[in-house]
Amino acid sequence: MDGYRDVIELIALMVAIGGVIGVVYLLLTKHFEFQRETHLREWNQKKAKDYLPIQMQAYERLILFLERIHPERLVFRVNKPGMSARLMQSDVLKVIRDEFDHNLTQQLYISNEAWASVVAAKEETIKILNKAAENTPKDGTSLEFSAAILQLTQRMTKAPTDVAAEILKAEFRRKL
Repeated sequence: MDGYRDVIELIALMVAIGGVIGVVYLLLTKHFEFQRETHLREWNQKKAKDYLPIQMQAYERLILFLERIHPERLVFRVNKPGMSARLMQSDVLKVIRDEFDHNLTQQLYISNEAWASVVAAKEETIKILNKAAENTPKDGTSLEFSAAILQLTQRMTKAPTDVAAEILKAEFRRKL
């Protein structure tokens, strides 16, 4: 009978140990879940405090970039009296490349779709400028080149830079 009693005591001890292990497991699981949630909450607060202002600045900078490379605005900003059409075309393309290079890192803070629209706007703007150059006499003036640019942009329903700006603004509003 002592063997039978020992088996029962052993089973009772194992059940008690299993219960303790179960309770410890549940307590540790709850504790780690609470720690994870606390860490996630702190991370989101830090992100809102540090990352969102940087992200907002990226949208601002890219909107400014698009405004600065808008074909009509480029005409008035780059054109100088006595400038040849070819020199103006070269200067305008350089301005676009420089502006783009200056804002290249902003892609880190926006979606791939929004960045693709910015790149497409830049490329389409370059195409407009090159098409205007083709429509300008080889020995033409910057005024003739400017007129060709304005004629091309007036035929469009929306400039590529305007389309990209709308995409950026919509994406930014969704993030608010």
